Amino acid sequence: MKAIVLGSGTSTGVPIVGCKCSVCTSSSPFDKRLRAAILLIGDDHVLIDTGPDLRYQMLRMGIDHLSAVLYTHFHYDHLSGLDDLRPFTFDHKEQLLCYANIQTHEIILSRYPYIRENVAYTTVPRLRVEMLPGNEEDGYSAFNLAGMRIQPIRMVHIPKAGVLSTGFVVDGKFGYLTDFKEIHSDDEKYLYNLEVLFLGSPIEKPHISHINHGEALALFDKFKPARGVIGHLSHYYSHAELTQRWQGRAEPAYDGMEFKF
Repeated sequence: MKAIVLGSGTSTGVPIVGCKCSVCTSSSPFDKRLRAAILLIGDDHVLIDTGPDLRYQMLRMGIDHLSAVLYTHFHYDHLSGLDDLRPFTFDHKEQLLCYANIQTHEIILSRYPYIRENVAYTTVPRLRVEMLPGNEEDGYSAFNLAGMRIQPIRMVHIPKAGVLSTGFVVDGKFGYLTDFKEIHSDDEKYLYNLEVLFLGSPIEKPHISHINHGEALALFDKFKPARGVIGHLSHYYSHAELTQRWQGRAEPAYDGMEFKF
């Protein structure tokens, strides 16, 4: 099993349009951050999130087929590239399977009504959007995709607005948790002693809908992964600065970063 970071940036991406800061104008490839997405490779490719950079991410990595898509939540920077899944369904009789929590499931079907209506046009992606097995109240059940065991993790992204998000633990080795403020206490048992725990944390200061860097480091101390990685990064910090600042307690993610298990 392998995981590849397709995008390590926050909702604006880095560089930000029009910004002249030192990170946005950096020549380092480690400071070029597309919107957040991860590719899981087992027996086939499984994508986590379809943000606005999806088309370029697929071209850049040479990905020409997918077996499934997992969604963390419904925000623009994680969902809006959904229509660019079309090429992955052009030559297939079967619909491309997508999994989402109950909120994201309903947002997808309302925002893209042709999926609910199962319209058989060649100009729309042929998708089958399913809710994750189990439920938000009692917990999600693990399931298999492309030879990988996927355990969904219940999280809250924006507590005051009731916005939920979902993390994923793959084969009991790789945890991907982005865009959250709280982790359901009953699901914490899946997060201990992973080989890699990847957390989304854009900035150092307190944030209404994300853990900050200090909170991410505290979670690494708690769950004790062999490697702690922080992604969904903003333009406030260069890769080199974060590497020096975290002194091995965590690694800043970068586009193209790979993990092999």
